[in-house]
Amino acid sequence: MEIVDEIIEKVRTENRKYLMEHEAKKICEAYGIPITKFKVAKNIKEAIKFANEIGYPVVFKIISPDIIHKTDVGGVILDIKND
Repeated sequence: MEIVDEIIEKVRTENRKYLMEHEAKKICEAYGIPITKFKVAKNIKEAIKFANEIGYPVVFKIISPDIIHKTDVGGVILDIKND
């Protein structure tokens, strides 16, 4: 599958040993494995737009190749009910 190959190649090119959550979800999705709805936002305005599209409540999670354990650095906000 092309999307899976692209993700794996990106991870290898960046010399990473793990997939970020959104990458893993895209691979699961490509193979028909059910996943939760998700969008990757680049700023708060985009995050609010996506939250309104997906529907509340939502969870915000940081995405960084340098952060594996998001909760350890306060990178997860749970149960956001509105903008």
